[in-house]
Amino acid sequence: MSLTAVVLAHRDAEQVRRLLGALEDVPVVLHCDAKAPADVAGRMLQGWGERVRAQPRTSAALDSWSLVRVELDALRSALRFSSAEHVAVLSGADYPLLGVQELLAELGAWRGRSRIVSAPLPHRPWDTPRNPDGGRWRTEHRFLTRGDDVLFVGRVPLRWPWRRALPPGLQVRASSQWKVFAREDVQRLLGVVDARPDLVRFWRTTLVPDESFAASVLSSPALTGAPPLPDCHASAWFQRWPGDGSHHPAELTAQDFPALAAARSGAPGSPVQDPPRPWFARKLSSAVSGELADRIDAELRTGRRAGEVQPASGPR
Repeated sequence: MSLTAVVLAHRDAEQVRRLLGALEDVPVVLHCDAKAPADVAGRMLQGWGERVRAQPRTSAALDSWSLVRVELDALRSALRFSSAEHVAVLSGADYPLLGVQELLAELGAWRGRSRIVSAPLPHRPWDTPRNPDGGRWRTEHRFLTRGDDVLFVGRVPLRWPWRRALPPGLQVRASSQWKVFAREDVQRLLGVVDARPDLVRFWRTTLVPDESFAASVLSSPALTGAPPLPDCHASAWFQRWPGDGSHHPAELTAQDFPALAAARSGAPGSPVQDPPRPWFARKLSSAVSGELADRIDAELRTGRRAGEVQPASGPR
């Protein structure tokens, strides 16, 4: 198998089970947040056998290093668990738009390359009314933390008012928490984490590091000794963003199928083609997205193996 998946989940066991079934025989490392009830985590894992391996459950908070810590630990497990050439980091609310065999065929063109959104700063979507600097404020200010979690008053993160210098050699990039890594890039990323505790200390006091840490390290040849990630604005995920300025994508429903199908029908793409088509949809839930997932299975994931998608209601 040329692909393994890291799935980070915290609720909606039925949706997570449907995702795991849709991944067919792809090996999975699953982390269920410690804040979720034990029966929810147990339901996610029931009946999959050795293909799905559970990570020790820890707690992670939005906007904080704790999310990166969970991801890094799961990536280490994925390298031990599988010799796959690519590792996809997925949310439990994701769903594949291609059958696994079709996805593996497309990944062949990405051998040795990651598909990760990577945009230089200033990145205008990261402007805020108080911080119109294209996202530089996320790293150039030191945020107050408790453990690995940023402290907030209301919805405002607490930070020191003055700016600080970036660590030498670091090229900050705007990215996303959800990525498809080449195995070699996972190894480089973990190598920097292990060799540079000072860099980890810096990132622990940044805001939303899950959206910038990996792409920034892999875009910094002075840190990795390898060529930087290319600029890439084409996500491997289809998402619909509300028009109210929300920082979270909307839950997809059957009404989104025409737009999703149109995006899925695009050219397969390659590392040098922009934009290649999406491989996953985000975000789905068992409450509102069941009909959509049914149509994805019936009309888009035509390369899947018959009978591989496991209904959410029953163990495998």
